[in-house]
Amino acid sequence: MTEPTARAGRTWKLWLALFAACSTVVGLVVTMMLFRTGAGTTTALLSGGGAFATSLGLCFALPATIRELKRQI
Repeated sequence: MTEPTARAGRTWKLWLALFAACSTVVGLVVTMMLFRTGAGTTTALLSGGGAFATSLGLCFALPATIRELKRQI
């Protein structure tokens, strides 16, 4: 007998929270690394924001990529 699975909407919210948390960590690490090197506040914050946005974009592309790869197999 198979176990019931979670609704797709609930699962997507969980993935979205995980993507946001991981991207936040990436942005904070980049910002802290730039602060430690002596970069200005504006440069550090803009670079951290760019790292956050790039990481979030890659995380959003991940499920579609996996779906396409599974379809080809």
